[in-house]
Amino acid sequence: METMRASVPQQPGWVALYPASTWLALTARFDVIGPAEPVLAVVGADAELPCHLSPNVSAEHMELRWFRRTRSPAVLLYPAPPERERERELMPEFRGRVTLVRDHLAAGRAALRICGVRAADEGEYRCFFRDNANYDEATVHLRVAALGSDPHITVEIQESGAVRLECSSMGWYPEPQVQWRTTKGETFLSTAESRSPGDKGLFTVAASVTLRDNSTDSVFCSIRNLLLDQEKEVGISIPAPVPLRLNPWMVAVAVILVVLGLLTVGSMVFIWKLYKERSRERKSKFSSKERLLEELKWKKAALHAVNVTLDPDTAHPHLFLYEDAKSVQLEDSRQKLPENPERFDSWPCVLGREAFTQGRHYWEVEVGDRTDWAIGVCRENVRKKGFDPMTSDNGFWAVELYGNGYWALTPLRTPLPLAGPPRRVGVFLDCEAGDISFYSMTDGSHIYTFPSLSFSGPLRPFFCLWSSGKKPLTICPVTERPAGVAVISEAQDLSKDIPLSRVGEDCASGDTDTPRSKLIPAQPSQGLGAE
Repeated sequence: METMRASVPQQPGWVALYPASTWLALTARFDVIGPAEPVLAVVGADAELPCHLSPNVSAEHMELRWFRRTRSPAVLLYPAPPERERERELMPEFRGRVTLVRDHLAAGRAALRICGVRAADEGEYRCFFRDNANYDEATVHLRVAALGSDPHITVEIQESGAVRLECSSMGWYPEPQVQWRTTKGETFLSTAESRSPGDKGLFTVAASVTLRDNSTDSVFCSIRNLLLDQEKEVGISIPAPVPLRLNPWMVAVAVILVVLGLLTVGSMVFIWKLYKERSRERKSKFSSKERLLEELKWKKAALHAVNVTLDPDTAHPHLFLYEDAKSVQLEDSRQKLPENPERFDSWPCVLGREAFTQGRHYWEVEVGDRTDWAIGVCRENVRKKGFDPMTSDNGFWAVELYGNGYWALTPLRTPLPLAGPPRRVGVFLDCEAGDISFYSMTDGSHIYTFPSLSFSGPLRPFFCLWSSGKKPLTICPVTERPAGVAVISEAQDLSKDIPLSRVGEDCASGDTDTPRSKLIPAQPSQGLGAE
């Protein structure tokens, strides 16, 4: 299967061409190639991130997009968007700082120039060329470095006669290496080190060492930037120790102070342990009540289970539906389907047939061990053509697994720290309360809620696949509700058991490697099919 470039995070030093997600697999007439090695830039200087087409065809008439994790908003667009759309289309942290080096566009070469490089600019950038239906992208890794200020050493002579030295410097990136040495070239480790980033992401480093050997007359502190292979060093002469004479009364005072100090520390430790124990008890009680409330909420949601099926008239041509219109698979082959204004043509998505305007509705989706997907609800009239961002502002309320992380599709992606990967996800749409909630049916835990929403128009279930997999995405069947189901109000005792069974049985497609036959009808109104 031919692959395209995928926007999956990669490690520094990897080649800039990446294996592709198959959802937009098309026969490309050109490849986009970036440098095999990362581009190194110094903080405050300018950096150019190059890429070119192979073969070297002209790119003057093509769309060029530089972006980071997602295609929108972008770092730079060519041709430039209208003034009224720049705030929405371009990342604010790069406005006024980036330009396109277009001297060789006719030869298929372009470069992104970043002026005044910052530490936060480090990372991966994607160069995307598009010419009508043909497109490709490559990845360029930018490494950022900064050489800090000259080191400064402070000296402290302790009462024991030992000499404590501290070496400090600021403005380094990435974290530098600190080394102490003598005039004879002997090196030794710091007894304490601290590295902390400032407002601009540059590191301030402080390293200290205590010398108890009076034979050392001079010490040098060296701070090295391993990325630039450059260092700054400072040396200092060690003052001769002053003999310490102790009188008997000084010894007595020292013993008394030590005893008082031990008593004080012991009292503080006892009080702290007592405080922590009581805090844990309060937290445990609160967490238990909170878990019971969440469990009650999704069990109530299960009472509103609905039968959801997939609408083939909205499915992207790379999506294949199965006979029961309950399972969907992404494949590299593209179906020849009649043009339909309701069909997604860019994002690999499909909607459910059912439309909801009022009431409460619940369904479950088996995701199994798939590595990337998006599930939720969207407005019936969302834009299905082009690459508009799938966010709540544009009428999509969903959660996704993408790039080894779980996210809520808010305008700025919200990370979801889940305890474990959910194999089945429950979706609860409450039109009365104006919220959409997601639950992990692996352990019944709450994943995320879009609260206080104002719905306008019908809402439909929403599904999206970012790559092919061994098993399809499947909507779980609705089981018959048991006869004696009890609904417990919030005023009742939350600690009692709730006699309520789960809505969905185990989905067959999630537990077998042999999917059911695909739906290939003659008419698009009945499903998806190849011409």
